[in-house]
Amino acid sequence: MAHKLLLILILALCPVRRGLAQNAAPPAPQSVAAQPLSLDDAVRTALKQHPSLRETEAAVTAADAEVKQARALYFPQLSFSSIGKIGLSGATGGLGLPGFPASPFFRNAAYSVNWYQTVFDFGRIGHIVASQRAQLKAAELRKTAEEQRIVLDVRHAYFSVLEAQRIEQVAEETVRYYQGQMGSKLDLSLAEASLAEAQGGLIQAQSAIHTSFASLRVAMGADGSQDYVLQPPSFAAVTLQSLEGLVEAGMKDRPDEQALESKIASLRENFAFVRSQEFPEVRGFGAGGQGRFNGTTVKEEQRHAVGALGMIFPIFTGGRLKAQREEAQAEVDGAIATRDELNQQIRLEVTQAYYQLVDLAERIEAAHQQQQAAQEAVTLAQARYQVQLGSFLDVLTAEVAATNAETNYTRAQFDYERAKAELDFAMGTSVP
Repeated sequence: MAHKLLLILILALCPVRRGLAQNAAPPAPQSVAAQPLSLDDAVRTALKQHPSLRETEAAVTAADAEVKQARALYFPQLSFSSIGKIGLSGATGGLGLPGFPASPFFRNAAYSVNWYQTVFDFGRIGHIVASQRAQLKAAELRKTAEEQRIVLDVRHAYFSVLEAQRIEQVAEETVRYYQGQMGSKLDLSLAEASLAEAQGGLIQAQSAIHTSFASLRVAMGADGSQDYVLQPPSFAAVTLQSLEGLVEAGMKDRPDEQALESKIASLRENFAFVRSQEFPEVRGFGAGGQGRFNGTTVKEEQRHAVGALGMIFPIFTGGRLKAQREEAQAEVDGAIATRDELNQQIRLEVTQAYYQLVDLAERIEAAHQQQQAAQEAVTLAQARYQVQLGSFLDVLTAEVAATNAETNYTRAQFDYERAKAELDFAMGTSVP
């Protein structure tokens, strides 16, 4: 009987144990320690692993291979061919075998090493090679332009994180201040309302930090949810040159503009190639090998080698060459129009960044003065409140003004840093 009671007790406790196990809290995820990250390190990381750069690098590799293909046309082309046949010789023409296997005899077994060479083509190969080299240069410049765009995105995101963190600090200080005022029963309602507003601002700042970190990781081409300890910039003001000088520098140094110039050069070489097709082309062919010519009229000394020169001269093409010229010229004209449009866009981007920097430099100075004045107003309002010459509402008003002034000053500083990044990008400043 005792054993039965023990068994019943065990069975009764098992569901309880299972329920406790199911309701147990899951282990808390381990947080990843934030790593220090300077702006230069962030840029280097992005230029090393960003996915879009792998695409541009592949384009450069492909363009380089096309240059090698075009350059190979300068050199002799060698091939080997062989055949064993019996029957009508014309029936084997579909194989396209050159050299001795193309023998017209009824019964034949032959092989040969074949040599091809363009002897004179009025510069066709030269134009093809020059066009492909210009395309290679354009691909390299597009890669540089993509690098500069990535650097701009990294700088934007990096400064946005620092801005959000600084605004969070201001919001935390404001929340702590209002929490310290909750002990006053007389001004409890005012303090509670101000505290709620400050806590709302703190939540917004914390959310901005998370989204800014996500943007930074994307700009760096990094996966995961790693956070970083960033280094604030020095907020050094820049000395601007004349606007027109900056615009001219941008049109000269922007890699995307240079890439368009290379594309135009490539299209002009293509136009020259199309024009050269109107002239004759002289080709050479040679073959050396062995064949069975028993019972044929082929002499013994003619059974081991053959050589020939051929010329192709276009007489009538049904307007094909003319249409190709018109197409090539239209492509050149279209690329020139695109370049002119890009130059206008560069002028606009440089001008906007220039005046944005000028405006922000003045706004930073005004925001700094406003910040100092707001801090003095807080000190005065608190002193008047302590000696009962002012109300707690005056203190709250001064605190709100000081918080807004500090936030505006912070945003003006980081807006200035972002504007510097945009001016560097608009001018095509080299990637560090």
